This record gives sequence, C-alpha cells and structure tokens, in this order.
Amino acid sequence: CPCPPGGSDGSRLYDGVWRYKSSVNEWTEAAPMLKPREYHSSVVVKGQLYVVASDSTERYDHALDCWEALPPMLHPMDNCSTTTCSGRLYAIGSLTGDETMAIQSYDAESNRWTLVSCGQMPPWSFTPKTVTLKSLIYFIRDDSAEVDVYNPQKNEWDKISPMTQVHVGGSVSALGGKLYVSGGYDNTFELSDVVETFDPTTRCWTPAGRLPQPTFWHGSVSIFRQFMPQVSSAFAPAEIPESNAIHLHRHHRHLALQNLNNNLNQNQNQDVNPAH
Repeated sequence: CPCPPGGSDGSRLYDGVWRYKSSVNEWTEAAPMLKPREYHSSVVVKGQLYVVASDSTERYDHALDCWEALPPMLHPMDNCSTTTCSGRLYAIGSLTGDETMAIQSYDAESNRWTLVSCGQMPPWSFTPKTVTLKSLIYFIRDDSAEVDVYNPQKNEWDKISPMTQVHVGGSVSALGGKLYVSGGYDNTFELSDVVETFDPTTRCWTPAGRLPQPTFWHGSVSIFRQFMPQVSSAFAPAEIPESNAIHLHRHHRHLALQNLNNNLNQNQNQDVNPAH
C-alpha cells in the first residue's frame, strides 16, 4: 500500500499519513509521523517506509503502525530524492546552502549514513528525480532532458539517450522493467500531460500515453503493474472519510498494539518463570 506522508497547505505543516489499499480502493489513516514536515522524500526499503528530510529521518513499520526516529543524514540536503538499490537507501540532492550535488547512503543493519564518493556528479538540480531499475539508479534533472545513470556496484556514472522533452516538476516511476516519466513543464514552459517510457533493452524513449490532465509536482507509484500518478483527478474529487470511520480505524490500531504488548508481556513472564 502506498503511504503519502506529510506536506503543507502553504501555511501549516502536516504529519498525517494515509494508506491506500488498491485491492479494495480504500484509504485509511495510519499513525502520524514523529514530526510534521514538507519537502521531504520517501522510499520503501525491505518492506519498511523511510521518510528523509534535510534534518531528520524516520522509519515506518506497517505491521506495528508506528514510526521510529533514525539518525539524520550526515550533510543536510535540500529537496533530495531517495531510492533503494541492493537493499540500501540512497539520497541524492544538493547540499544545503551550496549548489553542490551529493549522494548519501543509509544502511539499516549498521544504522549509519555514509557520504558516497562517486566521482563527478551530474550538474546541479533543484528538484532531482531518481528511480532504481535493474540495480542501476537513474537520475533525472528538472531542467534538462538528459538522464544520468549511476551504478553503485561499479561506482560509475553513465548516460542514456535523452528524453523526448523536459519534464520540469514531473514524476518518474519504474514498471515492468521500464522507466516512465510523466507530466511537468515541457521545453516551451507549457504544462504537459505527456508520459514517455525508456526501455533499457533498446535504450530508447518512446511515447507511452497521456495523463488525464496536465500535471506537475506530483508523485507516481506502480501498484499491481499499474502506473498510477498520485494526483486527484478533476473529474473525480477525493472524498474525505467520515470522522466515525477515522475513529474506528484508530480504535482498531489501539487494540492491535494493546494485544501485541500483552503477548510480549506474557512471553517475558514465561521466560522469567519457566515451567518445572
């Protein structure tokens, strides 16, 4: 289930998190983040959701419906983009207060961040987009059709053929062994609905279709082999669940945590007082 966390309405930061279950087409409220934030990035690593901001990192366990504070990045980065590759989390962006791009990596086993020394980085980008496909990290800038590729195993950079157009404020996702880039502003600064795809086997970009409407500053995720931009359609406004449904979900979550604590206490008592 995708979990878009946080954000703002221009005057207030939010810590709220909602989970979407595609099998029943239903949104439910999850536990809020430990702190409200915006301009952060989120990624799933080994079944757990990570939220990375310039000053903090936290991890969500969907089984327990709770968040855990983790060490922040070694060097704060503005508008970083995150992806997972070979079981590690990678954050790519510009260092705060400096137009220098950097890559930082988080290892869950050691609970440590490291600064990746990867040679010459791509040119500066205000809001870079990254996605992993077949153990390669694709880096898409917001002001260029060029696409850079980083190979963590070889610690090398490469380039692929450029996209058919610029996607300023667009979105990128991996699906079926291909890359999909959608929306944003094009080369003429017009809002675009174009979706194009890159096939690593042919190393070519081709048109894949169009969004229901021109869109920018959106996110996208693949669910059950469907490409789903995370934006509300103008023809199908999002509905807010009734407060009773929200309270009911919170009640179920509270009971689940209470049962978990009771089971843990029983196991501890059995360890302390073993049967004779």
